[in-house]
Amino acid sequence: MLLRVKRETGGHDRAALGPADEADLIARCRASDRGAHDELYHRFRRQVAGNLYRVLGDRTDLDDLVQEVFVIAFRGLERFRGDARLSTWLYRICVNVALGRIRTRKRRPAAYGVADLDSAAIDPSLIDRPEQPDRSLERRQDQARVYAALEQLAPKKRMVLYLHEIEGLDLKEIAYLVDSNPVTVRTRLFYAKREFYKIIAGEPAGEGGEQ
Repeated sequence: MLLRVKRETGGHDRAALGPADEADLIARCRASDRGAHDELYHRFRRQVAGNLYRVLGDRTDLDDLVQEVFVIAFRGLERFRGDARLSTWLYRICVNVALGRIRTRKRRPAAYGVADLDSAAIDPSLIDRPEQPDRSLERRQDQARVYAALEQLAPKKRMVLYLHEIEGLDLKEIAYLVDSNPVTVRTRLFYAKREFYKIIAGEPAGEGGEQ
């Protein structure tokens, strides 16, 4: 029981930049161009917020976490080697910030199902056909169960399971985002799946520790 995230189409992606424009924006940011900093922030803010929200499953401190991502990004642009798209590099920072948040929070807010996690940061006008109320409620209840189960996993296991099963990323992509290697990711994913489905079935996970 895992839910695949609905994706925005590229035609509506305000963050999308061609390689030349992206390189120019990065160069201007590195040159301390305040306008370029503002452009990068406003171009990617919605995407960053959506990434964090989907990973964490709630809006608690979301604005602060978005700001944290961009502070890290602006400080780290000098070290950005261009071995991935800027959006992917920002997603990697989101993953690290989310992991830190998961590790430090003591408990999740009690309620999940009010917000539509699939549609996080997505303009409602992009949805082709309104969902029936009963199906919407059912899906949100499923989402609440998924995120409640994910919350019981060790942070690293939770993250690889989320990225693979919900975001639909492959092992190589996940390895980049979590700064690991595909073999480690595969092992972590195996144990994460096993624990997740035990939790969903109401059984004790029984693994303990992180892989």
